[in-house]
Amino acid sequence: MFNMNDYYEQAHSGKIVDNTEILNYIKGFNKVILWGGSFLGTAVGKYLLENDVTITAYWDMRKDELKEVNNIEVLLPFSEEDKDNTLIIFCIGNNVIKGGLLNELDQKGYKNVIRGDYLYMGTVCPFDISTGIESKICQGSMCCRSIFCQRLHSIVKHRNQKSENPLHVFSITLIINQKCSLRCKCCTSYMNEYPKEARVNFPVERIYEDIDKFFAAMDSVSTVTIMGGEPFMHPDLSGIVKKLLEKDNFGLVSIATSGTYPIKPEQLEGLQDKRVNVSFSNYEQSITENQRNLMYKNVEMVKNAGISYTLGVVMPEWSIPSTLFDLGESIETMTAKKGACVFPLRCMQVKNGKLHPCDFGTALYSLKIADYPMDYVDIENTESISELREKIRSYIDQPYYKTCGHCAGMQGLTSKAAEQGYMDFKKPLVLEEF
Repeated sequence: MFNMNDYYEQAHSGKIVDNTEILNYIKGFNKVILWGGSFLGTAVGKYLLENDVTITAYWDMRKDELKEVNNIEVLLPFSEEDKDNTLIIFCIGNNVIKGGLLNELDQKGYKNVIRGDYLYMGTVCPFDISTGIESKICQGSMCCRSIFCQRLHSIVKHRNQKSENPLHVFSITLIINQKCSLRCKCCTSYMNEYPKEARVNFPVERIYEDIDKFFAAMDSVSTVTIMGGEPFMHPDLSGIVKKLLEKDNFGLVSIATSGTYPIKPEQLEGLQDKRVNVSFSNYEQSITENQRNLMYKNVEMVKNAGISYTLGVVMPEWSIPSTLFDLGESIETMTAKKGACVFPLRCMQVKNGKLHPCDFGTALYSLKIADYPMDYVDIENTESISELREKIRSYIDQPYYKTCGHCAGMQGLTSKAAEQGYMDFKKPLVLEEF
């Protein structure tokens, strides 16, 4: 009998996968529907069609816009009534909304579901532990979210098994400034809350030391994201990337930008590396015409420089982040929250000499809302790499962060992504304001 969890484990392992059983399993359903008509859904659908799988339809909220994907009709989600004999292959890569939509599938009685991202890892992904990885495909294909890719993580870990008690993490975000060219109402980094005097670029010497110390303490980091704020507002961005590329124990680096600040040619020096990708968010529905034009000008500039890049899909909605005030949670509740959260292994942030659990915890400290010493590792004031290594290990393993006592999780969805404006997240949220 086919075991889906065993298949997922193989896909995650980084080894070459025999897909005979999964294809036979898929072919055993009367109807096969792929939910998601963007890059991931298109690539998975193409693979299935090439392997003689009949696809009944795609589901996508953009039904009228897309009409067809891979010459298959696009319908609105949840339009299939024969749930028992239908297989849903879930191909929505946006991790902000993924969990809620998977729960909705279950609640509405669609029990036969395959994770499309995991299927992609086992079928379409060209990389395994013998080949290594390359940003142009891993990130440039737009099919993967590298910070959540278990297969990439396994490949990078395999290359860096150098100690008896290794320390590996999925990803780390390197925050290089507190300046931004946008004013997103629901910024998950809470950029709108910083007063003018705090909107700064961090000293490059401090960033270099953080890079040296942190990566010396780790066996491997699968992906690194460089961001702010807006990273291209930092004049030393090129030097920061070059410093990072001196390290051989990480997989990929993504520079996360809105593209709405002028890129200088000197900032692109040294970025023509197979590990580097410039990731443009696409907020064209929420920004001005001048900002849109600048974004596309910056995309062309990066492309012409021979640098791997991605331009995000226009998202119809965005998550409303948690408010920042203290909820007064018990230790038991904070422990449960941390246990249920994906952030500690994927969303830790190095910022100005400290390691924080996530952008939420970073904001609490940086905005001086709360200073919980248990919620960060002081990289700047730790002299020994072995000491820093053990501090990071203990930090990851601790049962909770006091940050968890402030976190209310996602507060709902906005009407459109990157809507410009201001919302005071230091007080209880009134959803009617959205």
